[in-house]
Amino acid sequence: MRKRPGTMRSKDRVLCAVLRQEPDAVPVDFSANPWVLQRLKTAFGVDDHRSLLDALGADIVDLRGVVDPMYRGPIPWRRTSAGGVQQNIWGMRTRISQTATGPEEMYCEFPLRPVQDPDELEHYPWPSVDWFDFSDFAGRLQPWRDRAIMASGASIWQHPSFLRGLDELLMDVATASPIGGALLDRFTDFYVAYFDRMFAAAPGAIDILRIADDLGMQDRLLLSPSAIREHLIPRIARLVDMAHAHGVKVMFHSCGSIRPIIPDLLDIGIDILDPIQVAARDMDPAVLKRDIGDRVCFHGAIDTQYLLPQGTPAEVAKTVRQMIDTLGRGGGYIVAPSHVLQMDVPLENIRALYETATARRARTALLRT
Repeated sequence: MRKRPGTMRSKDRVLCAVLRQEPDAVPVDFSANPWVLQRLKTAFGVDDHRSLLDALGADIVDLRGVVDPMYRGPIPWRRTSAGGVQQNIWGMRTRISQTATGPEEMYCEFPLRPVQDPDELEHYPWPSVDWFDFSDFAGRLQPWRDRAIMASGASIWQHPSFLRGLDELLMDVATASPIGGALLDRFTDFYVAYFDRMFAAAPGAIDILRIADDLGMQDRLLLSPSAIREHLIPRIARLVDMAHAHGVKVMFHSCGSIRPIIPDLLDIGIDILDPIQVAARDMDPAVLKRDIGDRVCFHGAIDTQYLLPQGTPAEVAKTVRQMIDTLGRGGGYIVAPSHVLQMDVPLENIRALYETATARRARTALLRT
């Protein structure tokens, strides 16, 4: 696969779609776990991330793990303990597990599960924004400015669950425990300050902030709409307002069936809705485009539950074309998998996704030359 021609820069193509205007072709995004990344680099004969994005025709670069601020903290960024458990600066713990299709990193050993008193949280070793050095950040972004630049990693619900345990955090919310509110505030305060500092260090360079907080299951919300409106929407709004103050668009990621709270997300200014989990209840792309397509840009919609792992390349290509026609009509769509690509997705289906998504771009360029 080779880099596809086009009549717009990748950055302009993405921003045009985000504004729900029609670009020269529907833009494309890419995300994969480390093992898939390495498999793709080997398959395409490339050895760096830029070359891989070029090969796939991807228009967005996610900065995380590609261009990060320099870490200057007093504890290791990541350390490994007994049993191969890895711990990051938050104390989130993961272990590499072998699945039927390959390795996956999974969260384990939630250190704040036993907490019974919110005062105990005051003694937890929380990371500080001051541990990150942004002094040379803008310069290191310069080589990526032809693409839409996305900063990711913000979370005010999912990340607390990795310390507390999802079941305990749900009980905190259900019982109005001050522990839950204190945890949500800790993460909200940190990420508002962290990304505010990042955006200020590189004015105008970053195009998108991605917030990831899974709030849906296959057929319903994880919490009641009223609980989400009370506990999560105001905190998400703080991140949105901060990003918009810097001229940065906001992508909100939530898997699952989240239709009842989409209006709330739009009301606080979400610009891009991800991932449109098409197999979940009430997440039909055509209906979403009809009902809210004038208010938000869609991102994703290429199913990673069934289509990409189990479908044929022809089925993948057909679905990509359908989604471009449905969600991309008049602008407002970015083609992407509906989740990080994992080892259960065959290489030929990844090729079919990106070759189909970028084929029209090549044809458009030829017609306009």
